Amino acid sequence: MDHSIKGQVIALAKRDPFLTVKELAEEVGTTTRYVRTILSEADLSLNEMRRFYAKSLRRSVDEEYAKDTMTIQPELTITKVTGNKVASFVPNWAELELFQASARQQSSSLCSYVELITPEELTIRTGHNSLREFLPEDCHGQLEIGWQKAAIVRAPEKLSEILDLPKQSQVLKLTTMLQVGKTPQAVEIRWFGLDGLVLEWSQLEPELKIALGT
Repeated sequence: MDHSIKGQVIALAKRDPFLTVKELAEEVGTTTRYVRTILSEADLSLNEMRRFYAKSLRRSVDEEYAKDTMTIQPELTITKVTGNKVASFVPNWAELELFQASARQQSSSLCSYVELITPEELTIRTGHNSLREFLPEDCHGQLEIGWQKAAIVRAPEKLSEILDLPKQSQVLKLTTMLQVGKTPQAVEIRWFGLDGLVLEWSQLEPELKIALGT
């Protein structure tokens, strides 16, 4: 690593091109005139580096957005997915072919989009209140909440449309591990618009309750 003043200026400018010439000079203990000379001799332009940095950052955000894009249908859909989709939650499922049930759900004035992912074969039941009812009957009444994770994320465009949200909206993503005893049965992912959302988490209840404020 070059510890000379010239080497330090170049390294700092490349690492953070949004530093000003004055800030670069103060960081390494030299003059602004010498910083400009160093940058000129190294054929470096802070403005060009800033534009490149901004483009790279925007591209990485777009790639992250695309990577998280879901196959979204408003009506009930059951498909097969690879276990990689939930491998971070259930490593043992990584090599399995899983079933995924997805649907837009409306409860009172609260709208959500729900995904249920499981290695169990799903059975569609009419008049259902929850996709959890599609799991095998021997699970019914035995499902427990292993854990829940709530995060605020940017909504994929199709999800924004289904939840009737403006583009680029943030949503609540609630991931729930459903278990029978200590055995994972399904991963449930629910998406909600944030406007008016109220979260209630009681020590007496195993599951986070979500409602709209009044």
